[in-house]
Amino acid sequence: MSAARPLTTLRTLAAIAALPLLLTACGYGSQATEEAEQPKVAADAKKLSAGEVRIGYFPNLTHATALVGVQKGLLQKELGGTTIKPSTFNAGPSEIEALNAGSIDIGFIGPSPAINGYT
Repeated sequence: MSAARPLTTLRTLAAIAALPLLLTACGYGSQATEEAEQPKVAADAKKLSAGEVRIGYFPNLTHATALVGVQKGLLQKELGGTTIKPSTFNAGPSEIEALNAGSIDIGFIGPSPAINGYT
């Protein structure tokens, strides 16, 4: 019986460790609308040198900065009259490919895709 106990403990710890990952992957953005992703630009706001900034990010917890910034309008507030066009990606290589092709202007990515894209 003592040999089964470490295995049960290991399974329990693995389940507890996997639970936050499963919860964050379930249903995020299922209620999102096009209007929620496009904060309103003030009519009198001054534009930057570009009329639009295309931002890429992952729609998951690891890119919470981009998610909150776009959803709450924080990025739009800092850009003034320049509009934001958000794009979501599932992996770093596809986001780097879009960046290199000119489909997006800036992106939130991890260090490995950034280094690979640079080299």
